[in-house]
Amino acid sequence: MSFSDTFRNLEIAEHKVGVIWIGQAGFLLKTAGGRKILIDPYLTDSVYHIMEKEEGLGYKRLSVPLFEPNEVIPDFLLISHEHPDHLDMEAMPVYRDQENLQVITNTGCKEQLVEAGFPENRIHALRKGEEVSCGEFWVKAVDCDHGELCPDALGFLLDFGFVKLYYSGDTGYTPERLREAVMERPDVALLPINGAYGNLNGTQAARLAADLEVTACIPHHFWTFPRHLGNPIEAVGAFRELAPGCRLDMDMPGRVFLYPCGEEPEERSIHG
Repeated sequence: MSFSDTFRNLEIAEHKVGVIWIGQAGFLLKTAGGRKILIDPYLTDSVYHIMEKEEGLGYKRLSVPLFEPNEVIPDFLLISHEHPDHLDMEAMPVYRDQENLQVITNTGCKEQLVEAGFPENRIHALRKGEEVSCGEFWVKAVDCDHGELCPDALGFLLDFGFVKLYYSGDTGYTPERLREAVMERPDVALLPINGAYGNLNGTQAARLAADLEVTACIPHHFWTFPRHLGNPIEAVGAFRELAPGCRLDMDMPGRVFLYPCGEEPEERSIHG
């Protein structure tokens, strides 16, 4: 059975949310009510197509996507910023044509999506500090530090009432820029560890997890491209030393983690 078929049949218990790393900086979430949330999906080889002349194989995709864009249609699509490994424009036509899909993003991404044919009334462009209700949960846009080339990049807080998830977006370890996220006291963090292009490395991710006082963290944003760097074993050691109260939920794409978590990982693989 394919990933998409298994995901479609996946049932989530009340007061739980299922979180799946889908590779790169992308995540797929499912609620007890069956709502599907897709965050920064990179499902094509678009970065390679953009960068091939300049970088050769530097940004060639190294792993097969878990699913094709048309195989999993979310109810909510969250895009943190304009970089093509987060705003995958080759995948967007599928989502553009879904009448019930709502997009939550920043103003720069909204402009690109509208230019690509998305109806404006389906796009919620948030500024830092703003929030929007999505029925079963709230999404709040928070600050992150992705450098001068992407000043409007966002992080997201997803508040389900019984658990709060923090998707940092692409960010460096700049405590004053991350203060709002820390004050929100999330339960789970989704943090990059590639340590390049202004992003956290494994040690910095552990420091941020400690600042946040989260009980679990899924690392991401590594090993997608030859030039992309990332050292997972650094994160393993750093979390053990710097964030001993945080469980590092490091696993292959396609693993389902259920939050809030108990003493042991609640997880299932739904690989096809």
